[in-house]
Amino acid sequence: MKANTRTGSALGLAAAGVVLVLSGCGTPGTSGSGTTAAPTQAEQFPSAPAATTEPAPSTSGPGSTPAAAPAKILIKDFKYQGTETVSPGATVSVTNEDIEAHTITADTGDAFDANIQVGTGTFTAPVEPGTYPYHCNFHGNMKGTLTVK
Repeated sequence: MKANTRTGSALGLAAAGVVLVLSGCGTPGTSGSGTTAAPTQAEQFPSAPAATTEPAPSTSGPGSTPAAAPAKILIKDFKYQGTETVSPGATVSVTNEDIEAHTITADTGDAFDANIQVGTGTFTAPVEPGTYPYHCNFHGNMKGTLTVK
C-alpha cells in the first residue's frame, strides 16, 4: 500500500506542476485568464537603438549663423509695417488687414510686384543685395523700403 501512496503523491505533484506550467500558456496577443501579453517592440526588435534624451547640437555660438527671422510685412491703415531687411531670395509674407487690395511694387525695375488682396499673400525678395524702395500702385501715399543683405 505504501508504494501506491508514493506513486499517487508523485503523480499528484507532477500533475500540479503540469497545471502550473500550462496555466501560463495561451495565445500571444490575446488577453484574459491563462494568456500572455503580446511582446513589446523591444522584445520583438531587440537590436533597435534606444531612444536618447540628449539635446540636439546647438547651431548658435562662435562661427555659426543665426536663423533669419521670418520676413513679414503688415499692411494696416494704408501703411506698410514690419520687415525692412531680408535675406536674398527670401519669401516675404504679407498680411493685408485693410478693406482694399494693395500692391508691393519696386519703384524701379522689375525686382518685385505683388498684388496683395485682403488677407495674406507672399512675394520673393530679390536675390541681389541692395535697397529697394517700393510703393502701392493703387495708393500713392503708401511707400516702404526693402533692404536685401
